[in-house]
Amino acid sequence: MRVLVTDGRERPALAVVRSLGRRGVPILVGAETPQCLASASKYCDRAVTYPAPSDDRKAFDRFLLGLVRRGEAEVVLPVTDVAMAAVTANQDALRHHCALACPPFAAFETTTDKGTLARRAAASGVPVPRTRFVDGPGDLRNVSVDEWPAVVKPVRSRVRTRDGWVGTRVHYVHSREDLLRLYEETDYLRQSPSLIQQRIVGPGLAIFVLFEHGRLVTDFAHRRLREKPPSGGASVLCESVPVDPRLRDFARRLLGPLGWHGVAMLEFKQDCRTGEVYLIEVNGRFWGSLQLAIAAGVDFPYLTYQLAIGERPIVPDGYRIGVKNRWLLGDLDHLVARLRHTAEALDLGPTAPSRMQATIEFLRLVEPGLSYEIISADDPGPFAFELSEYCRTLLAGVGRRLRGRHAGSWLPHVTGSQRRPQPSA
Repeated sequence: MRVLVTDGRERPALAVVRSLGRRGVPILVGAETPQCLASASKYCDRAVTYPAPSDDRKAFDRFLLGLVRRGEAEVVLPVTDVAMAAVTANQDALRHHCALACPPFAAFETTTDKGTLARRAAASGVPVPRTRFVDGPGDLRNVSVDEWPAVVKPVRSRVRTRDGWVGTRVHYVHSREDLLRLYEETDYLRQSPSLIQQRIVGPGLAIFVLFEHGRLVTDFAHRRLREKPPSGGASVLCESVPVDPRLRDFARRLLGPLGWHGVAMLEFKQDCRTGEVYLIEVNGRFWGSLQLAIAAGVDFPYLTYQLAIGERPIVPDGYRIGVKNRWLLGDLDHLVARLRHTAEALDLGPTAPSRMQATIEFLRLVEPGLSYEIISADDPGPFAFELSEYCRTLLAGVGRRLRGRHAGSWLPHVTGSQRRPQPSA
């Protein structure tokens, strides 16, 4: 059955394409651009360009419904939060023409809203960091923070502002003055609900799961060795580890009653002082380090495909421990950040390696059990595409800096509140 894999620019989309393509499943790759990372794979039979769901949700819905009505795709596997939100919201119409493995819309919304998630997790007995709920800057007067630094995050990863939809991020604040300034300077924090949470210092833990209408089918776990940015974000080097029974129990408690169907990632932080684990977020879709699970022996894309078409997933008895997966260009960004900034400036803990250690670890290119996420001997196209895009973006950034420096050096001498010429760097 022909599968449409959305969001071809994303790394997990490439992992899905390779997983299914190597099993002979015909693949259609969708993206907002004619060329993308996953469409560069030899396993992509055809690429299609669709309206960006983040910009025009109705146009994306029309495109997708038209595609499956024409029989061009018999299974749809959304990859990002935005695409999954669109598919889950419109799944009743889509299911008349294609197969899906996605959670109920209400369940997906519950996990996407970080405020709702924190409340539901606490009610389910799943530990969360101490949390203060903020509806807007006016609420800050009534919010007390017990410990600094603290973490500030909007309840959603994308919010609508006066400038349109924007992506949000996690912020760290070290004092009440920092907190007030952050809300004053950040539009999406002033205009939408947010959370102020206890900062948990320690390693990130995650459990990756596949559910069938509320029943846990299989799971997988890894530990993050390096991230981008270094203080916490996308994993650039990770290693398969046994599933912590506590995390499996938390996943069942949280997702089971929601009737979850399909994949999800539950992300936790382990407090290095106490060993306790706390839920940070739930991603109700394929995750960035998906290729590691496949390399270790849990082929989530194929299991999800089986679930979608009504077959009973053939679940492995276990998976290999100690397998590592590396995103090379992401790891390069990690190293650059470590060399440009101190560990203190990056909000890293006291156990962070030195700059010299970080450089030595980056140069360890070969070791037992290590595989690369994008680089593949039998499918070289995606890495060539990624490297080309990386260099193009890098050169564009250098060009902007040079133009800005050149323009600044030729500004006329002015008085008053106007800008004066800047010295050459």
